[in-house]
Amino acid sequence: MARITICIATCNRPQGLRRTLESIATLDTRHSLEVLVADNDAARQEGMGVVERLASQGYRWPVKAMLVAERGIPLVRNALVAEALARPGISHIAMLDDDEAASRNWIDAMVEAAERWNADVVGGAVAREMDSHLAPWAARHPLLQAKKRGKSGPVKLVDSTANVLISASALRQMGERPFDERMALTGGSDKQLFSRMVRKGFRFAWAEDALVTELIPASRVTAKWLLMRGYRLGMTDMMVERFHKGRLRTLVGEAPRIAAGFVVGTVGAAATLDRGKRVVRLGKLYRAAGKIAGIAGFQYEEYRKVHGA
Repeated sequence: MARITICIATCNRPQGLRRTLESIATLDTRHSLEVLVADNDAARQEGMGVVERLASQGYRWPVKAMLVAERGIPLVRNALVAEALARPGISHIAMLDDDEAASRNWIDAMVEAAERWNADVVGGAVAREMDSHLAPWAARHPLLQAKKRGKSGPVKLVDSTANVLISASALRQMGERPFDERMALTGGSDKQLFSRMVRKGFRFAWAEDALVTELIPASRVTAKWLLMRGYRLGMTDMMVERFHKGRLRTLVGEAPRIAAGFVVGTVGAAATLDRGKRVVRLGKLYRAAGKIAGIAGFQYEEYRKVHGA
């Protein structure tokens, strides 16, 4: 039986956090669970309030809330990891976002994958649920599709903490503050950590049946948001590459893909009247521009603004 602490970072999304915690309360599991929430909103502390109310009503699992006053996703993740690893007997840390709900067999599917493939890190599938009508042009956009791989098994890399299980022993080997706090509001500190773990020889697996569902707010179903998300992903990917390879090697290796992104994003976008296709093709231009920004050292702080409730 595994002993797992489920860690959730939250900021200004009390409704989403309640949905996440309620889904965890219905898990069908044979493992020992605790839940740890870190609230990154020092002013309103709505996440703290949600946890306190659920705890007072007899929440199913031991649950604790902590405040991380300084804004920044990796700061919150580091605080969660430090608190979780201090607990005796812990075998794994699981992470969910505060806009996700877990399926009933989520945690057992994650542990089963870790055991079956002797994996230090296991990622799971993420379905998308819209909180409002989805326009036909947006329905086909890759960033709004489910994050699935088609089958479970060993993989080279898991790139997100949006549905992940990590062995405690592996995390301890990554230092006291494994998430890079220089990426406070840019995103990408999870991918950077996991790419470091790959280089240290840790093993990764994917659990297709460890499903969680992400709620997508209307503010993320706009052409502007989708384009800027592409820009941010390009930027943070290059920040990670620069960390490992340096600026020059990153530029040389990425130059052909950047050039292709500019061609598809300009000529390709101009060649279609289909709005959905045009936004997807423009996204390649934005992603290429984000890569240039990441190589040059510029930062776009996408997570300064919180979407959803």
